[in-house]
Amino acid sequence: MTTNKPLQPVTKEDRIDFLDILRGIAILFIFAANIVFFSGYVFFPPEAHIPATILVTDNFVDFTNFTLIDGKFYSIFSLLFGIGCAIQFNKLNNHNKPFAPFFRHRMFWLLIIGLIHLCLFWLGDILTLYALLGFILIWFINMSNKKLITWAIILILFPLVNWFVIHVANFNYPKYIFQLNIDYAKHFGFQMAEWQGKEFTDFQAYLKNDNLIEFFKMNVGNTFIRIGNILREGRIFKVLGVFLIGLWAGRKIINENLLNNTKFLKKVAIYGFSIGLPISIIRTYLEFFTNPESQILGFLNTLSYAFGTVPLAMGYASLLALLYRKNLKFLNWFAPVGKTALSNYIFQTFISITIFYGIGFGFVGKLGITVIMGISIAVFCFQVVLSTWWLKHFRFGPLEWIWRQLTYKKRIKLKK
Repeated sequence: MTTNKPLQPVTKEDRIDFLDILRGIAILFIFAANIVFFSGYVFFPPEAHIPATILVTDNFVDFTNFTLIDGKFYSIFSLLFGIGCAIQFNKLNNHNKPFAPFFRHRMFWLLIIGLIHLCLFWLGDILTLYALLGFILIWFINMSNKKLITWAIILILFPLVNWFVIHVANFNYPKYIFQLNIDYAKHFGFQMAEWQGKEFTDFQAYLKNDNLIEFFKMNVGNTFIRIGNILREGRIFKVLGVFLIGLWAGRKIINENLLNNTKFLKKVAIYGFSIGLPISIIRTYLEFFTNPESQILGFLNTLSYAFGTVPLAMGYASLLALLYRKNLKFLNWFAPVGKTALSNYIFQTFISITIFYGIGFGFVGKLGITVIMGISIAVFCFQVVLSTWWLKHFRFGPLEWIWRQLTYKKRIKLKK
């Protein structure tokens, strides 16, 4: 039985403050991971850097960034997505409202936002994948906690099966998607490059391009690169697996006050760091100091990602929950960004394009990694100030407000 009372967005009183803080921290470090690509650091040789921006700390920062950040905070963001799904299900259930139609509608509009972001601006978009997997997440919503964790483990390890399918069974299905990008680029006459006898889109030319129309046309083609990488890495399975852990954690937060279970949080933090950190160091070593064309090393890289990234991400989340319980005031600085996470995530794309790309100020490929990380921190500090100011005057972030109106199919007041 359903009630006729219309659903309302989550109110301030219903929010869990720690989740906003954790979301804000995730936004910071997701940007620290993304800016390595936005800046062109991974696509240009060191000799392209402005000499003054090459610092003695660069190698250390590069190694540390990949070890401690890469993949970990995307995983935390995925965890939060699953937790949010559990909270929304609980709210709808309390109002005797069906979950699936509401969540499908919510995911549809997230998919539209994600596709605009992916196809026109940033090939590293995560919103599109989250929205598509959100439709699948509905199938798990009534599953028992034990089955959720079982499926989560299977899915997180499934990229290993995916690797065997591609490299051992020799069914390299992602290559057909990559070929679509090559065909698209050739059709429009975009600059191509060659490496080890293989042709591919010239990313240096893409990033340095200063023609806005060409930029949009290139981004449409780059969508195929994103899809191909997601399939090659088995990211669909990894993200969905972490969603399920989040769904489990959300239930525990709602029903068993998980965030106050210090014994459990300490255990997850200890195991997460003990397992995840050494394996993440091994993964970085493999990435930085071994032959990227070696199949066995490629397998070890996939293996180390599965056993290192998710445990370390869970360790981070648990440690931050424990620190939050100690009432550390500085953690509250992250909450405004977390409350406006969608807007801030998209804002990071636009400000990075403005700073680095040829259609902006053109600093792509010119800066050392230490300077780049400094820029990411400066941008995030600006986001903290801006988000704090915004939330003093408005109830939601600008994109959150648009998404809510589309989701709830009604006009929602923005100003406080």
